[in-house]
Amino acid sequence: MRLSILFLFAFLISSFSFSQGNESKLREKELELSQLLAELRSVKEDAKIDDLNAEFKKEFKRALLIDGAFDYPFESLRTVGKIHSQDKLVRVITWNVQYENLAFNYSSFIMKKDERRNKVYVTELNRQQQPYSMIEGESVTDENWYGALYYDIIDVKRRSRTFYTLLGYDANNQSSSIKLIDVLYFTGSKPNFGYPLFNTKNGRARRVIFEHSAKATMSLKYDDKREKIIFDHLTPESPNLKEFRSYYIPDMSYDAFNWDGKQWNLEEDIIAINKEESDRVELKAYDSKLDTVVTVPVKKKWINPEDPNSAVSGGKHQAITPEDIEEGNSKKNKKKRKKEKKRKSSYPPSNIGRP
Repeated sequence: MRLSILFLFAFLISSFSFSQGNESKLREKELELSQLLAELRSVKEDAKIDDLNAEFKKEFKRALLIDGAFDYPFESLRTVGKIHSQDKLVRVITWNVQYENLAFNYSSFIMKKDERRNKVYVTELNRQQQPYSMIEGESVTDENWYGALYYDIIDVKRRSRTFYTLLGYDANNQSSSIKLIDVLYFTGSKPNFGYPLFNTKNGRARRVIFEHSAKATMSLKYDDKREKIIFDHLTPESPNLKEFRSYYIPDMSYDAFNWDGKQWNLEEDIIAINKEESDRVELKAYDSKLDTVVTVPVKKKWINPEDPNSAVSGGKHQAITPEDIEEGNSKKNKKKRKKEKKRKSSYPPSNIGRP
């Protein structure tokens, strides 16, 4: 009996020491990664960005392979997105870099915990720069990932299988931004993206992509109380701009996807309700300084649709054309000249040069 107690005590001490040792390794690795990330964010030349990002990726993967990394927060890596699934079996890590031409590139690791084997698998996603239209209806793997920042994950079960619904963001280009809903699922330990779980107006879809004006902010978030993915309905600024996604903006109505146990079903024109107990709401937004998606608390504010300064005028969206901008600038210049003329006339006559 005494030997058994001593053996158990020795085992616990050994396990504790091992855990402490890994914690120390992870802290050291985090410090190294934090310094690399700061350097990566400070450089401007594309070649240096690629070199430093490759080095950061390599060292990050080494850190993720250390026992205990699955739950380690890496808090100092503020511009790296880190989310866990609700069942605590999946961790998704994403970040991006911006080039001189304002284009973006994305990197990611997927961590999958195997509880039976007491093992964590780490997979690096390799981005293939291809248009979303090419992969909208297809499944992709770690070898041909499209690239995005994932900021939320929702576990859903279909029969005995778990699927992980991802909410993501892509800065895309100077004209348009993209929000997306995708499905992460596993074949063994290998991650795959895109599964026909979405029942839309156009039939069954593997993922849902929302492209909109880069000047607009689209809300896409999961309401855990109502168990719905709620998002802004997008509409073109003018009917004749219907074919151009870079002119789509939120129209102050909301749609949603509701899980019925088998699939996500589209519901149109729902009422979006904010938390009653708070006078603030939380929005997901892209922070250009931190170069990542962040949660921003803002005060609730009613927007008067009759306000000429609001996003809509008279209940109808107004498309801004180059002629409108030119006309506005012309009016501003006329006002400016009028003010200058008035100011000059108010000065007393100059005596310079008089005898």
